[in-house]
Amino acid sequence: MREQILELEQQGRMAEAEAVAQAWLDAEPEAIEARHVLGLVRIRRGQFVAALETLQPALRAAPGDAALQVSYGRAALLAGDRGRARMAFEAARRIDPNQLDAHIGLAAVALAAGDLDAAEVGFRTALRADEDAVEAWLGLGQTLAGKGDTEASARCFNMALEIRPDDAAAQMSLGQTLRAQGYLDFALHAFERALEINPELTLARLQRAETLAQRGRVTEAAQAFEALREHPRYAAAALTGLGELTLARGAAPAAVACFQLALARDADHERALLGLAQALERSAQPDAARQRLRDWLQTHPDARGVRAALAERLLRAGDAAAAAELWRAALARDPQQPSLRADLALALERGGDFASADQEAEHAALGGRWPPLLLLRARAALRDGAYETARDRLQAMDASRLNPVQRRHRQHLLGLAALGRRDWSAARTAFLAMHADDARALPTLPDARALVPHLRELAALPVLTPPLVTPAPIVLVGLPGSGVHRLAHLLARQRGLQVRGAYMSGAELLARPDDPRLLRPMTASEIEALARRYARGLRRDVPPGQQMIDWIPLLDARVLPALKRALPGVRLLLAWREPEACLLDWLAFGYTPGYAPRDLDTARAWLQQAGAHLALGVELLPAQAIEMDLLLTERPLAPPELGRFLERTDLVVPPSWGDGARYLGLPTSLPVPTRQAWLQALASG
Repeated sequence: MREQILELEQQGRMAEAEAVAQAWLDAEPEAIEARHVLGLVRIRRGQFVAALETLQPALRAAPGDAALQVSYGRAALLAGDRGRARMAFEAARRIDPNQLDAHIGLAAVALAAGDLDAAEVGFRTALRADEDAVEAWLGLGQTLAGKGDTEASARCFNMALEIRPDDAAAQMSLGQTLRAQGYLDFALHAFERALEINPELTLARLQRAETLAQRGRVTEAAQAFEALREHPRYAAAALTGLGELTLARGAAPAAVACFQLALARDADHERALLGLAQALERSAQPDAARQRLRDWLQTHPDARGVRAALAERLLRAGDAAAAAELWRAALARDPQQPSLRADLALALERGGDFASADQEAEHAALGGRWPPLLLLRARAALRDGAYETARDRLQAMDASRLNPVQRRHRQHLLGLAALGRRDWSAARTAFLAMHADDARALPTLPDARALVPHLRELAALPVLTPPLVTPAPIVLVGLPGSGVHRLAHLLARQRGLQVRGAYMSGAELLARPDDPRLLRPMTASEIEALARRYARGLRRDVPPGQQMIDWIPLLDARVLPALKRALPGVRLLLAWREPEACLLDWLAFGYTPGYAPRDLDTARAWLQQAGAHLALGVELLPAQAIEMDLLLTERPLAPPELGRFLERTDLVVPPSWGDGARYLGLPTSLPVPTRQAWLQALASG
């Protein structure tokens, strides 16, 4: 009977295997082996609580059976009961000190409890006893992944697969590690291979869905999540995945509903709660988002991710004192946790209390291992003008252990340190390295000069009558490094104005710039179709009575005639700076995905072409240029020409907006003297 069940399992026919095991137990109710085998099948099917209930009578009847204790320990551990699992594994080890699976089980308990050092010792000890112990290789791989050593982790999983090529758990673990390393296509292959071996490995199915979402295969991901939304164990995770996909499409109210359903299935699902907070914010309910996070912390005081999310929102709302108090409260609960002190230091820095932040950073004493704290200490040195100290601290960091955001920030700070030392060559090298992770080429722009005569003819064709969009929108544009994002944020703070920046993530204004229709005389019906499509998006995104401002990252002149004809009265608002000023600020401060300068000559030529497209926009549409150097200071004033252009007399520059001239106490744009000195050095070198 056991052999028949094993054969069914190997064929992936798990439901049949369980049915045969149940029939065996029904025929022999007192047979401990039958109950043990049924429990093992239920463990492999992910029915961990049912497995515990199946194994308990057998364990009462044969408490001295070490293998039975091990199986019971596995079921308890997978069901989340670490205490019961530890007792079972310790009992198995007492019964048989050479029971390898008991030692592996105790290491797995340590791993589940977050004691990575004890887990690593346990798994390595097991491997010294048996280098072919697949479960030990898997556990060691998971432990090393938890320590951030993803390469060593992947080697462990590959060792497990060499020993047991058809091990679904090994394939799934390898997929998880590959996913953590960013190798999404390879991870997908591993998850799919795991499911070929064991179609009922639901966790692999969930991981596959999440990886599809990361890969941008939205339709497949949504279908995979839908298939799991009623699963008793993974429904909350699946609904959370659906909520994240829905939110990414811009449908915030529908996303709120998904996250609420997820929390109804699992009230302790932290990721669903974080998604709900984000969706509420996108639905213009920031107060509700903060309140949900506060309520969660009342019942989950150790939820660090929620604490960090609430602190971030409080900082954005200008309540730095409340954000710092969150971390102080956590530190009072666990004064021996240096990372909490580090979080407090980061919050104090964001709130502008640099002296206290630097003091807390020194007290955190994380032994140079936590990148955010190391970066904070480098910023502290830069704020003090200690440029060599900042450079030395940054160069001492292990760049291989940084995530992409941290790598970019480190290079940015190295560049600032070089500027402080007036080492222009080192600054250029550091800033170019900051952009190096972005593998995408700059967007291709056609030669604006060759387009001029044809675009003038197209723009002279009749406009849509009557207009479908009133008031006509304003299109905000500017070169990289112009500070256009600061102007967008200023406008978003004005009453009655609505800034829509969806185009920054690849959305289209009217049509793709390479749409061949844009370079031919479109019919009135074609122009009306473009206008109706735009109007539908406007009704979805903009409350009645608001003036729309569409912020696009790049103006391609090919869209101008259609824009003028489909949206009569459309105007252009241009964030303007001298091209050389844009070039240097783009290099030093202007990271935007897809707009990475690779070298100065290529960047300068691309800016010249992009500037020619802007010039065509100014020619073909009513336009207003705003001198950004006057707005990028610490005490800016609202330009009068901006008020006249918007027909507003109540434009204000709130004090908090002016703080954007510095971030974390460091500049966000090159000061004029530094820019001039650098340009002079570039010209002479």
